[in-house]
Formats: sequence, C-alpha cells, structure tokens
Amino acid sequence: MKIDVLTLFPEMYKGFISTSIMKSAIERKLANINVSNIRDYTDDKHKKVDDTPYGGGSGMVLMCQPIYDAVDALKKDNTKVILMTPQGIKYNQKIAYNLSKEEHLILVCGHYEGFDERIREICDMEISIGDYVLTGGEIPSMVVIDSVVRLLDGVIDEGSHLNDSFNDDMLDYPTYTKPRNYKGLEVPEVLLSGDHKKIEEWRKDEQIKRTEERRPDLLAKKYSLNRSKYTGEISEIEFEGYSLNPKNNAKRTDVITVKNLKIYDNDFVNTIAKRNIEKKLEQLLNLVMKVLETDDEDDDNLVLDEADRIKSLLLNEYARLVGSEYKEAIVKRIDYIIKEFKARKHFINTNVIENTGKSR
Repeated sequence: MKIDVLTLFPEMYKGFISTSIMKSAIERKLANINVSNIRDYTDDKHKKVDDTPYGGGSGMVLMCQPIYDAVDALKKDNTKVILMTPQGIKYNQKIAYNLSKEEHLILVCGHYEGFDERIREICDMEISIGDYVLTGGEIPSMVVIDSVVRLLDGVIDEGSHLNDSFNDDMLDYPTYTKPRNYKGLEVPEVLLSGDHKKIEEWRKDEQIKRTEERRPDLLAKKYSLNRSKYTGEISEIEFEGYSLNPKNNAKRTDVITVKNLKIYDNDFVNTIAKRNIEKKLEQLLNLVMKVLETDDEDDDNLVLDEADRIKSLLLNEYARLVGSEYKEAIVKRIDYIIKEFKARKHFINTNVIENTGKSR
C-alpha cells in the first residue's frame, strides 16, 4: 500500500515513520509512506497557502490552489483521497479494515481555522477521530495510518488483530503473563488448564462482560442480554439484528455485490421494517382493487390469503423489530381493509342479483 500525506508540518512524522511497526512495514516494503509539504505546491512566491475568510471572522483558511495541485500531482486511478476534519465520519475499526484494502491513500491534513469549502470537492471521504478539535490533522492522520498499516498482510501476525478490541463490536478479553501470582493477584485458573475449548469459552464470556461494563452501547447495537435474577450472571445472548438479501443491479459494475446484509442499528432496522410493511399494505390494497374489478369469486381467497400472510409476518419476522403498538395498528388496518373488501363484494353481489335475478 502507498500512503501520501499532505501537511504543513512534515517534521511531525519523522519519529512516527521511523520507529516500531511503521518502520518495519516500510523497510519490508509492505507500506510506502510519503510525507509532502503543502507549501511545495503553492504558486505564491512567498510560499503562502492560506488567507483570511470571506465574510470576516477569526483565523486563516487554507486555499484551494496548493491542495488541488498537490492532489492532482499525486493522485492515480486507484487513489482514495481522505480529508482529516472534525466534520467527517467518526473513525472506527471497520473503516480501518476497509481502508486497508485500498492500494493508494492520500491524507489531507488541515491546520489553522480550516479549509476552503471547495477542497471537499476533490476528496472521496472525510474522517474524524472523535468529537473534539485538535490543532491540525496531523495527529489524526497518524492514527489512521497506524490503524490501517497494522492490518496489511504480513505487517503483524493475523491473529493479533483478529482478536483486537472492536472486532465483532466487542472489547478484547483480559490477558495475563508471568508470574502466576503478583502481589496476591492470581491468573485465572482456566488459562492454566490447557483446555483450549474452555479457554475460548472463558475469553468469549469475558469479552461480553467487559463490553457490557465499559461500552454497553456496543452490545446494544447487536445483542440483547438476559441475566439470571438470582445470580446476576448473563444466561443468554439474543441477536437483535436484521438480516436481508438485497437486490443487486446486475448492470452496475462499479459497486460491490452484496449477498447478505445484517443491520444492527435499531432505529434503522425499525425504519426499514416499517417501510417493508407499508409496501406490503400497498400491494394488498392494489390486489383488493384488482379483485373488485373481476367477476371471479375464486380471487377473493387471494385477498384473504395475502392479508393472513402479512399478519403472519407481523407476528413472526417483524414483531420484535417494530414494537407492539405499531404491530397492533397495522393489524387493525388490515382488518379494516378486509372488512371494507367484504362489504364492497356483498354490495356488488347484491346489485347483480337485483339487476339479473342471478347470484354471481
């Protein structure tokens, strides 16, 4: 992987890329990290790269020209340009994994009061490492580089990062080394047992406990924990996500084909489920209108069967996703549609008998 960094302070990276894992990855040619000074690309003879903001205000704003020209000089067909900004998407381990699959990254580091807004036009992605403001984008860019490079094949042992915190939306399990007893603090006996199955079970349990204690928000996205009312221990973990098989456009070659999608965000799942239900209700109404226009009484069963099918979905697949209040409201709507359908059919049949003397 090649990583280019655009910054006003390239000297900040000297220690970062010349020590530890970064140094090893570069020496083994697993990563190529280049740091460029934005001032080298300015067309101002005084190397000026910023100016006062239009409309007034404090601070200085980075100008378009140096950064546009720098990106243009470095960018290739396989490049992803990333703007380091507190307004970007919050960085996490999943983004790190995705970026580790890229061939070339350009990280643009801001400074001073910010960027000219038009610089966003040449960036593919904006990243923030947290809800706080730093002096510049240099330290956040180092965070991104470190988290991405360590995931590259051959940089570190794969098992080291597969068990990292935030993989599978949970924190890492506790680890111990020698001595077995330090100032009365003992290593858990199970880790000394040699029983690998029990050790794996213990680690999984500890992951859940630690995540629940320190970051319950991570578990809330994905799991429901059931505790024993007597011991307080976790007795069961229920998956709370929503799995679906999205329809892919076979004509599109510029997107990733997704065979199965699992959604863990409760609000988003709730919205998607409700949209699906509303779509099915619309289909039911269209079927009702179509059947009312026909003379075939056998089609009546199609309406009743479709109504029962939607009710069954509500009671089974969608029950835990939309809540009891919404579920009851939808059932009432279905019952009302069927009631009106039967009344309308009765009215039509009655008119036929009165006009022809024959029952339909």
